[in-house]
Amino acid sequence: MATQDCKEATVDFIISEGDPEMEAVADDIATNLAKIGITLNVRSLNDTEYDEAELNGDYNILFTRTWGAPYDPHSYFDSWAVPAHVEYSAIGNLEPPLTNATLLDKIAKVQQELDPQVIQAKWKEILNDVHQQAVFMPLWGTRSPFVVSRRLTGFSPGPQAYTLPLTSVQVVEGSSTVTLSPGVGSLFGTVGPLNPHQYGPNALYAQAWIYEGLVGYGQGGEVVPALATSWKTESNGDGQRVTFQLRENVKFHDGSNWNCSVARLNLDHVLSDTVRQRHQWFGAGKYLSNWECSDSGELVLETSTAFYPLLQELSYIRPLVFASAEAFHNGLDSDADEHNSCEPGGFGAAKWDFLEETITCKGLTDPIGTGPFKYVSRDAHPEEEGKDAKVVFARHDDYWGQKTGIEQLELVHYPDQKAVEEALLSEELDMALGVGPLSAQQVQEIKFYHSDKFDVRHSEVTQHALLVMNTQKSPTDDISVRRSVIHGIDKSTFLEEEFAGLEQAVTQLLPLTAPYCNVDLNPKWSYDPEKARLLNCPAPVESSGISTGAIVGIVAACVVAVGSLVFAMHLIDKEKQGKPVFAPEIEVVEKAEPA
Repeated sequence: MATQDCKEATVDFIISEGDPEMEAVADDIATNLAKIGITLNVRSLNDTEYDEAELNGDYNILFTRTWGAPYDPHSYFDSWAVPAHVEYSAIGNLEPPLTNATLLDKIAKVQQELDPQVIQAKWKEILNDVHQQAVFMPLWGTRSPFVVSRRLTGFSPGPQAYTLPLTSVQVVEGSSTVTLSPGVGSLFGTVGPLNPHQYGPNALYAQAWIYEGLVGYGQGGEVVPALATSWKTESNGDGQRVTFQLRENVKFHDGSNWNCSVARLNLDHVLSDTVRQRHQWFGAGKYLSNWECSDSGELVLETSTAFYPLLQELSYIRPLVFASAEAFHNGLDSDADEHNSCEPGGFGAAKWDFLEETITCKGLTDPIGTGPFKYVSRDAHPEEEGKDAKVVFARHDDYWGQKTGIEQLELVHYPDQKAVEEALLSEELDMALGVGPLSAQQVQEIKFYHSDKFDVRHSEVTQHALLVMNTQKSPTDDISVRRSVIHGIDKSTFLEEEFAGLEQAVTQLLPLTAPYCNVDLNPKWSYDPEKARLLNCPAPVESSGISTGAIVGIVAACVVAVGSLVFAMHLIDKEKQGKPVFAPEIEVVEKAEPA
């Protein structure tokens, strides 16, 4: 119960329907904030409602996560300029002298630097600017859990967020058909249309099984060869030119060949003048200005400006990855305006509908890539529209890289986490991978009580879970309210209670392991109930039992006493100097310099 002197406030807290992490801690956060006079109005929204609230700024507080490797910090911060992302509205009313425009300008300019020391210094300034605004409350570092049957071996968490790498998995015993419940924040619902060039509802982990880009993202942030084996970067006027040697003898799932003509076709569609407007959230979508094939079959990319994260962005799961030419309407002759690879209505929020006024989205005939798995079939969920009951993938036997021992992979829908656990223990299900299929408590119980059947692993911290506060909506437009929220939430306690101690509290927006983010920022955004109360609940003056009038009288008496003492000392000093007690002092005034 808040004291009567707290500034009472109600804040709108929206969470995504079915998000197990936020549903677990919403009550704890509400209880914490009630102690300082802040009432939490929790709204659980479906995907459409949630997207609309983000777009329209219809929230005070919203739960989200940083994007993780390889997107942080540059692409994540770049996305703040796009209205479809929650951070766009969150940073709309920053504390002076920082403004939305100056912050976004700094973010854009640092990416055009090529000197690592300059890049580091500028990111440090940006990270500090954002930290001081108290817009983000870091909660915990997310470590994805992976529960794998011991009839399988070789699974290893990958370095890239949103991926479920399976190429290293081998079958020790039993069937080479493997069942999986995947998640990247919720229970498995659908893999979407599996279009490589678009976003939700396409599942990132499934896109990564089917499609590949020119380069991949390795351990420690290393950019590694994928469909390109090597590359050379050189200056080109104000921009850069990168020449890629393409991998030979690579087959798409349909048996067709990977080559530069196919690469150029994909880029023509993704980066057409119209469609590229949807891809302004990352630098490659903005700065790639030309792509062509050399006489020897190399792919040559040019940028309009210097851009240090280019290779890192080419490792993203989407949209700069490659589908077979046979999947495009009219094949290699497919026109980017008349037969674009985009799905009809597939650009996301309604604000992007205008893109289809000038192009025709035809989609792809089939999801055909070069990746380690190929799509086979899906069964629609009988009761939930737009959801999958089961999706089947098969091993790509002509894959150029490491071949998995999984011959057939089946993604299975379960109604809740209890059903997932029961399926694992009955050996109906082989793997539960990622955040969502199981609660933290379930993961711990399987680890400690069923280790004979399952290997339980966790990824490194790749993302931070956080609360985003809207600077454009009362009462979170007041920085003192935002700071009260930050210091008023006891993260460590609810992490121990709700996450079985698997997650650790964090105090900064991005993991220290993200490029250029190993920066010590102050003040620490940690639990400090006294500070939270001081910010939102001014201490009552009469708490000691002494009246306000008495306090004023005491202070006045002290002032008089001190003044008398000083005057007496002054008189004594003059007597020592042999001066008349009331002799005037001579004031020396220095002549001021001209301005």
